[in-house]
Amino acid sequence: MISISSGRTRWTTRLALTLGASVTSLVPVALQAAECNTAAVQAMAPAGTTILAAIPEAQPVAHCRVEGFVITRDPGPNRVNFRVQLPDENWNNRFYFIGLGATAGYVPTTSQIPAGNPLVQGYAVAGTDTGQQNTADWSFFGRDPAQALDHNHRGAHVSTVAAQQITRQYYDADKMYRYHSGCSGGGRMGMQAMTMHPEDYDGILLGAPGLGPTFGAETMLDFIYVGQQMIREPGAWLSPAKLAMVDEKVTAHCDPLDGATDGIVWDRSKCTYNFEQLQCEAEDGPNCLTGPELRSIEALLRGPRSPNGPIKNGWPITNMSVWSGFIGGPPPWPDPMRLDSLNPEGMRAIPTGYYMGNSLARAFFGDDFEGYRDFDFSDQDQVDAWWAGTERTGFGKPFNDDLNPFRAAGGKVIFWNGVSDACCHDSDLASYFNSAGRKVGGIEQLQRFARLYKIPGMAHCGGGTGPQDAPDQLLSALVEWVEQDKAPEGVVTHRGDRAKSAFADPRTGTVSGVVVPPSTGTARDFLLCPYPQSAKFNGQRGGEMDAENWSCS
Repeated sequence: MISISSGRTRWTTRLALTLGASVTSLVPVALQAAECNTAAVQAMAPAGTTILAAIPEAQPVAHCRVEGFVITRDPGPNRVNFRVQLPDENWNNRFYFIGLGATAGYVPTTSQIPAGNPLVQGYAVAGTDTGQQNTADWSFFGRDPAQALDHNHRGAHVSTVAAQQITRQYYDADKMYRYHSGCSGGGRMGMQAMTMHPEDYDGILLGAPGLGPTFGAETMLDFIYVGQQMIREPGAWLSPAKLAMVDEKVTAHCDPLDGATDGIVWDRSKCTYNFEQLQCEAEDGPNCLTGPELRSIEALLRGPRSPNGPIKNGWPITNMSVWSGFIGGPPPWPDPMRLDSLNPEGMRAIPTGYYMGNSLARAFFGDDFEGYRDFDFSDQDQVDAWWAGTERTGFGKPFNDDLNPFRAAGGKVIFWNGVSDACCHDSDLASYFNSAGRKVGGIEQLQRFARLYKIPGMAHCGGGTGPQDAPDQLLSALVEWVEQDKAPEGVVTHRGDRAKSAFADPRTGTVSGVVVPPSTGTARDFLLCPYPQSAKFNGQRGGEMDAENWSCS
């Protein structure tokens, strides 16, 4: 007997043998999904879960919106809010959990990465605020151990358990496929789910885990370093215009190194450039760098150091225009730098990276700490105190690289990272991937359930000059892997009007929940290859924009 779902009715296929012949018939059985009301959904929820409302909604498709929370304890109590959205018709037997960037801090309705609402493709969709209501501010780690633990991993886990149980019972489903997707902080959530609760998901799409896979708090410390460099001396700040000029020079110099002159530096490790040749001979101008600007570029490419050595590798030399997204507007910046005290203009001016890094510094060193004036990278004791803060709060510690439990649970994971990501480097994720391979018996064993894709031209979670729909296409590859056991190899992605959004509204073709800018450049394809393979151009001049002229090797 094989059961399949259609809308809110389950149909059962019965195979009967009559006089040696087989007869297959579809007969409906009276197994209706529960009605969309608070009492009915409360009866489905695990113990300790409170359902606040279950409300029929018409947009973007007809569905039941469930609002609820779980109270966590030991430490606690703390309230973890979650939401589940259950389509009325055409449920595809898939559950999708939204991983949120930065600190989460709100209950999402739409997916961030890939953008859009998975409801339009028949997914049941869920998400959580991870037990706190701060956005891009980690200072709560110094105040509330329960919120710290819930944000680290517990809040997403209890929300997942509640949401999945409700979904199964709502559709009376014996089995469903469970997916998690996110980038940056959402990638961090996926990493924690995979390593702390390996039984929670069948497939995880894990982009640029937001705190670095080697020693997480190093990224936040790097952001403080960048803030310091921008106020190091008069004229040190790097404007978007100067970065765009430098980006153009570097790209023109390094583009041909991969064999295809296509405006993309596919492998940044091969790219070097002498920036001193751009130094202004006399007065400042749009096509040269002043002495302070040159020193700032060199500092950001070098990365922060302490007396004991490098803390984190410097920012990628490719697509340097995207640096502006973390550098922010010109100093002076608001002091103190707190989102709740800034007007919209002030919020646009602050350096996003520095703000996040300093919020973690306040968790470690006190609420009055201001990193750009108070942190001393030449003081090893203070650097050691930063690492001690990660141990004390549990935030920013190295990710567990033992994926044997996730493999044993039957899970599949696709890691991905922009090659030009200034926040979370593709080299760091490759280092983690290699380390995880050693723990499971080698890369070949790891690739039985894990893949890593480096995205050329892409900045942090998107933007830059790379493909626009890489997460969307990788999600499709993950679904095929989980449900059809078809391991992904080369994945074709796109830019411009060739891009295909996984969760675009069928009526309008648009997506909601867009949190990163689209990639720039004319329409083209990109062939993404599973690490350690890379894409190679076959040399057919004029064919650089079409995937058929590239291969993985």
